[in-house]
Amino acid sequence: MATDPSQTTPAPGEESLEQYVNRQLFGDSMATLGDHATRKAALGDERRYAILYYLWEREEVARKELAEVIDDPGFDLTHHLGTLVDAGLVGRTGAPEDGDSRQTFYRITHVGRQEVEADVENVTGTSPQ
Repeated sequence: MATDPSQTTPAPGEESLEQYVNRQLFGDSMATLGDHATRKAALGDERRYAILYYLWEREEVARKELAEVIDDPGFDLTHHLGTLVDAGLVGRTGAPEDGDSRQTFYRITHVGRQEVEADVENVTGTSPQ
């Protein structure tokens, strides 16, 4: 992390608040405040968060299984999975070697795993296994 406790706020006219936060939180990393905000927005939907949590527990799941677990024909699974993929929380993968190659599988990404594990620790007070 790139936080500098000696500087608490940006000086007027030097940089925008967003630039300041971006520099303080992300510094020289590849991530940006915009990326972070996109991930948080994607997780702002209960069902999308539940999908991510389900993937966290199982690592990789077929789209068909996700549809069965959600059990709501009115839920636009494609849209919500796309949002999670676009946010970098979930990735699309091919079928495992022993799986049906016609199916699309989804896998939690490293960043998605970090999001859920931080929440597990913050909410339950215990370190995720």
